[in-house]
Amino acid sequence: MTKTQKGIGISLGILFFIFNCFDLYRELALIPALVLLVVGICVLCYNLELSMYFLAFVTPLSFELIDKQLQIGISIPAEIIMILIMILFVIRLFFDIKFEKKILLHPVSISVLVYMSWILITSITSELPLVSIKSFISTAWFIIPCFFLVIYLARQDTKKWVTFMNCYMAGLFFVICSTLLKLSLFGLTKLMLHTVMCPFYNDHTAFGAALTFLLLIQSVFLFNKNVSLPKKLLYIAMIIMLSVALYFSFCRAAWLSLALSILVLLALLLKIRLSWIIIGIAFLAFYLYNFSGELLFQLARNKVDSSKDISEHVQSIANIKTDASNVERLNRWVAAFGMIEERPWVGWGPGTYQFIYAAFQKPQYKTIITTSFGTGGNCHSEFIGPTAETGFIGLATVVAIMITTIYSGIISYIYSRRRELKIMSLAATLALISYYVHGLMNNFLDTDNLALPFWASVAIIVVVDVMRKEEANQ
Repeated sequence: MTKTQKGIGISLGILFFIFNCFDLYRELALIPALVLLVVGICVLCYNLELSMYFLAFVTPLSFELIDKQLQIGISIPAEIIMILIMILFVIRLFFDIKFEKKILLHPVSISVLVYMSWILITSITSELPLVSIKSFISTAWFIIPCFFLVIYLARQDTKKWVTFMNCYMAGLFFVICSTLLKLSLFGLTKLMLHTVMCPFYNDHTAFGAALTFLLLIQSVFLFNKNVSLPKKLLYIAMIIMLSVALYFSFCRAAWLSLALSILVLLALLLKIRLSWIIIGIAFLAFYLYNFSGELLFQLARNKVDSSKDISEHVQSIANIKTDASNVERLNRWVAAFGMIEERPWVGWGPGTYQFIYAAFQKPQYKTIITTSFGTGGNCHSEFIGPTAETGFIGLATVVAIMITTIYSGIISYIYSRRRELKIMSLAATLALISYYVHGLMNNFLDTDNLALPFWASVAIIVVVDVMRKEEANQ
């Protein structure tokens, strides 16, 4: 860029600033908003990479606006940017952006494409087609930028994924500061526990899931030999902040998912064979199934409720008798099972659970937080919810994504020759495992602030696995 071009750019920037200040002074806020929209579109057209970094940064800082009459909610500004990027990306697919066959034919990519296709099919057969079509469109604007575009950028240079996740961490940093500041001012009360991270995250469970996800990624990034000392110190600072925030999130599912991810890490570091791990998981599932009656009896005897006391709060994880949060989760699952029983193959339609489950609630599972009209939200499971909405075939697509990502990620970590590829595959795999564990008890892939890091991590596993195979064939 020449000095003349720089001078023109600075001059236009100053004029833009003065113009918008004058309009805001005259309370003409719509004009600056329209100008910013035009500028944003120009930036998107000029540099997709920069736009993606900006998207990652603003996503944790975005907040949801809901129109109750239209029953539409959108996260501002993250989802607006996602929609613009999706439209531009689809247009550019016809001109300059191309995908290699080995990317599109990768097992993870195939699983994601089948997943999206089945959501579209079940949107047509849905009980509430308009709701399901809106759900499919929102799924598309999550997956297209955060999976396919991240693959396109990371294929050029895998370090772009690291930058992308660090941009998300930078945005999350401000949310953590806000949350910890509120806690220091108002203390840890039952009300603050659920609202302290608002309006950026819906509740402490979503916040805890994001913290766990980024804590694992930042911790693995720390061991990359190519990272300079100042960056390592920054990673350490972020890890400490994430750990403190995770503790004060009091999210039991997040703590459990972190513990199980660490167990997987230990298994990988100790080089325990993958077949043994699979056998162990199968044995555990067999044990839980055969002794489910006795386990439920023991769980029913647990009457420790969630509490500020850390030991009591951990014990309350297994309380399905008096803990309102746990019993309400059972209520949602039982309602979902009733929906599944009635429509097992195609389900009721994507996004329809929250509008239909009320009629399937059982009186014995209702709690003080149960709503008779089913206005309490989603199913609280990344596996049961999709089964109710898209049937057993939909569940199969979700499980296929989980299996292919974990398998590809572990294989890439074990067999990649380059350390930086090992680091990326390990970081993404551990983070995704934490989310899958968390997904047994909650579901957040319909929100931008967790869909973005999730699909971006799935994307890097595809890229790293393809690069590993290319190196092996050389």
